[in-house]
Amino acid sequence: MAVVALSAAALGIASLLDLAPFAPSEPRVLEVADRPDDCRDAGRDHGDNCEAGADVEVIELWLAGGGTLMVDLHLTHAPDLGPGLEWTAEFYIDIASAYTDGGVICGLSNVRGVGSAAAAAAVEPEPGSEAISYALDPNTSPKSLLAPDACGGRLQGTSARFAIDASTQPDASAFRLIGVVRIEFPGDPDRPGTEDDFLVRASLADLRS
Repeated sequence: MAVVALSAAALGIASLLDLAPFAPSEPRVLEVADRPDDCRDAGRDHGDNCEAGADVEVIELWLAGGGTLMVDLHLTHAPDLGPGLEWTAEFYIDIASAYTDGGVICGLSNVRGVGSAAAAAAVEPEPGSEAISYALDPNTSPKSLLAPDACGGRLQGTSARFAIDASTQPDASAFRLIGVVRIEFPGDPDRPGTEDDFLVRASLADLRS
């Protein structure tokens, strides 16, 4: 009995002090740097201007509990959301999940009814001060709205973070994440806006090793 009590006490002290081998392991983070100032005019293949909130600096991926893949888009500047600015971060990831075997489109936008976000809300385009998360099935036409757990996103400062269900994705199978962060200024012909595209290739095994 004394040995058991001593072992329990040792475990309790180790957990309080967060000592190895009882300390929780830190998640492995895959960090991908994006080229600085490589934005282009929105909807075009040229341009060298980066509006504040469009330029992606670093992309981070890691695994959370419950088969969830975390994707964090770090921007050089936080977007100034409001009625005069349309901001959208959207990407397609070809990953298997409990919601679709053919990938998912993840998005955050302060605009309802613009671009792929049109499937998320049948309303007139109206930029607001809050970025709304949406997840779409790319295998349907028109693209149908998926449950929020398929890909939940939130914008906080310079971070656009997404939690993606990857519960049925094989560890060794590579997946691609390809997308864009776009800013446009409706009603201002002198400001076409800018966008920064990005591409990441990885596997769940990369995040476990």
